[in-house]
Amino acid sequence: MVYHYSNMKTAGESKELDSTVNTADGVVASLREMIASGQFEPGERLVERDLAGQFGVSRIPMREAIQQLEREGLVEIFRNRGAIVRMLSEADVNEIYDLRVLLEGDAIYRSVKRMEEETLARAELVHRLLGSANSKARQGELNREFHELLYAHCGNERQLKAIKELRAQVERYERLQHTLLDDTPSFQVEHEAILHASIERNARAARSLTVAHLDSARRIVTRRVLAE
Repeated sequence: MVYHYSNMKTAGESKELDSTVNTADGVVASLREMIASGQFEPGERLVERDLAGQFGVSRIPMREAIQQLEREGLVEIFRNRGAIVRMLSEADVNEIYDLRVLLEGDAIYRSVKRMEEETLARAELVHRLLGSANSKARQGELNREFHELLYAHCGNERQLKAIKELRAQVERYERLQHTLLDDTPSFQVEHEAILHASIERNARAARSLTVAHLDSARRIVTRRVLAE
């Protein structure tokens, strides 16, 4: 049996929900993807009772899933309004990027020292593919993979998880993600420099270049948020 969320915008955007998604972990993964893809808009309410019915689960795993999304910074829970998909402010953007600078700068610094040649070869391939990607979805996928490869050997799974969650807090806004991806050509220059430093095993340069890359993204996202 397959469930469909009734508030989806168009048939082309619809997402099928397998009936086996009946635990808090499964529900939170599906809700996270729906927020990231824009099926829930910033400021939109997540009505626990309705969602539980649409997913075919009890309200307990649905409540746990929404609470997890709150911990990840994707939703806010208010006493009288319930759960709302969180909207980013300028302060939110700065907090997110301050943390990303610390975590991602440290991750690549430690990863470069341990990185396998196979990982570097894969990162080079992904970098080339990103330069010729002809869709926003493909650009986003390759951009994430490029950075994940370069951080993969940092040796701290919790750190990698936190990096992923912080990135998702920005990328879930489709308009912000598209704004960032419009700058792919200039970002590719920065990627090239980061990749070269990694190949040279220059951990300090890789960290410095990654921080500068994140600050470039911060400026773009901040301008977009202030323009709303």
